This record gives sequence, structure tokens and C-alpha cells, in this order.
Amino acid sequence: MAVEYAPRPLPVAGNLATKRLVLRPFRLSDGPAVERMAGDFDVAKMLDVVPYPYPEGAAAKWIATHDDARAANQEWPFAIEKDGELTGCVGLNRESDGLLHLGYWVGQPYWGNGIATEAARAALAFAFDELGEAEVKSGHYADNHTSGRVMTKLGFRYAKESMRFSKARGHAVRFLDTRLKRENFRR
Repeated sequence: MAVEYAPRPLPVAGNLATKRLVLRPFRLSDGPAVERMAGDFDVAKMLDVVPYPYPEGAAAKWIATHDDARAANQEWPFAIEKDGELTGCVGLNRESDGLLHLGYWVGQPYWGNGIATEAARAALAFAFDELGEAEVKSGHYADNHTSGRVMTKLGFRYAKESMRFSKARGHAVRFLDTRLKRENFRR
């Protein structure tokens, strides 16, 4: 008699692994690296909520909120590691409309290596396969063509255009909202 194999679900707070990357919960000790990389203006200006300059100690305060956010089924932030080194962040957060929003950033020294695409693909697989989502939304500032290419590779489709406030820039910037349905996800 054959026994069917059912993969064990990943724990919500556990690690996700790809061919080259480990996506893991942040540790408080990651704070200085997060502040250095996300605090780079070229990174911060492409994100909604990251201030510039990035205040000392702010990353540790942010990281300290992660366990409660996961437990509340609201956020899943992951540190992106390549060869044991923190390279960026990818995360999912539930917005007021009930949909998960995918966000990510990669530190400038690691740009151009496909890290954002690979990490986002793993986070999306987690959203669709483990969390059971039918659709995920994301988007990018209109001047962030690199992020647009990442989203296109993953199967996102443009939904609308809006204006969004960038904390680092200090003003609203043209934003391209995107959506990805489970059946359009390019694994």
C-alpha cells in the first residue's frame, strides 16, 4: 500500500530557502546593517516608509515588532541572506483591504545579482502556497525601472497609477500599483 507524502507546512516564523538565498526572521543584531543599507538614499528613496537619514536604533525598534506582527497574521518580514551575509529584506504585510502587499529592498553592494527576484519569488510562493492567498499586490515608483522588471518577471500586472508619499524624498511620487493572481505567478 502506497503512502501519500504530504509536505510539512513551513512555520510562519521559519526560514525559506532558495537555490542561493536564505530568507529568515530578522535578529536584533541585524539592526546596524539594515540602517546602513536601507539608509542609503538610493535605496530609501524607492521605499515608502524608510526615512532618510535612517535614525540610529530605528531598525532595532522595527525588528522588535516582527514577532507580534507575525503572530497577528499581519506581517512576514524576512532578512535576505546570501552566503551568510545580510543583503536586504523581503516582506509581506496585510493591508486594510485584506490583500497582502509584497515589498523588498536590496543593499546597493548586492544590486544586479538577481537577489530581489529570487527573494520575492520565494516570498510569493510562501504567500500563495503556505498562507493560501489568491492575489498579492505590490508596486513601484515610476522611476524605479529595476523594480518594474522584477515584478514583470514574477508575473505582476499593472493595475493603476497613484501618487504615494516617499518619506526619504519628502514628497509624493508617481507610483505604479501592480497585482499578481496565483495563476499568473511565474515560479
